[in-house]
Amino acid sequence: MDEISYQKLLMTRICDLELDIEEGMSPLFRRLKKELREHHILLWPDFYFGNEWGCVNKKISISVPFYLATPELKALEGDVPSNEGIMKTLRHETGHAVNYAYKLWQQKDWKEIFGDFNKKYRDGYLSRVNPWSKSYVRHLHYLGDRHYAQKHPDEDWAETFAIWLDPRSHWKVKYRNWPNALEKLTYVDHLMEEIAGNEPVNTAKKHDGAYTMIEETVSEWWGLDGEILDQELQEYLHDMNELFIKPENGHKKLLPAWKLIRKYARPLTEQVSLWISGSNKHTIRKSLRQWEAICRSESLGYLPEEEERKLIELTTLLTYHVVDGVYGLRN
Repeated sequence: MDEISYQKLLMTRICDLELDIEEGMSPLFRRLKKELREHHILLWPDFYFGNEWGCVNKKISISVPFYLATPELKALEGDVPSNEGIMKTLRHETGHAVNYAYKLWQQKDWKEIFGDFNKKYRDGYLSRVNPWSKSYVRHLHYLGDRHYAQKHPDEDWAETFAIWLDPRSHWKVKYRNWPNALEKLTYVDHLMEEIAGNEPVNTAKKHDGAYTMIEETVSEWWGLDGEILDQELQEYLHDMNELFIKPENGHKKLLPAWKLIRKYARPLTEQVSLWISGSNKHTIRKSLRQWEAICRSESLGYLPEEEERKLIELTTLLTYHVVDGVYGLRN
């Protein structure tokens, strides 16, 4: 991503990002679909990009953090799990969705093995866990969520399901000396055989915390400072989008704005440098090159009959920026 596109990304509201979850998660979704298909599980959860991981209670909707959508957003987040780590979380959240889709928590055997689904979640569960227990599998444990299966019966189920679904977990061997955890895994194995090929009985969807509700800009979300934000380039981006228009605005016969800037770059540079004492031709020309690049990147244009007016506006804008650069109007 070039600097212009990057700065545009930083000043874009998160809700205005055009994120496609099928595209952004494509390789991992293919793996997950294959794993579910091999067990003849007909459910495909309703995945969407949200502000964090989670499966909406008693719904088949699963929120995936929006910053996993593109390499640029991943880089801004920084500490992003590997693909294997993301797959672990996908399996876990899919476990919740399977539970809700087939209403498994209502079955007598499920309650006897995992406990009361309606038990309230409590904060600080780590103070009550048994770190040596062999009654619970360890899945998200390896991503930093230690003893997560002990948090709640629904989490115990989701963790057990995730281990069972993972084709490389070798759970029958790994948990052979953990009798209670093995009993849960064996139960999941039998229960999934029972529902294999059956359509879900619950397909209710709900999006909590969808990224389209986040009005902060990308830079605001991550608290980026001026060292990353190029304030001058951000202002130029805003100015060019104010001065020119895009083809999708209903205008079909637009002339490319970058050609207008290039056409008049030399006379503009000469004239403005003469007007403003202390100005520098090199600096003026550099600004015009940036404007030209922005107009190319943004596909900006103008109507043929407006060339003279746009040239006047362009001259006025350039004069303002040069005067500001020399005399610091905004200081």
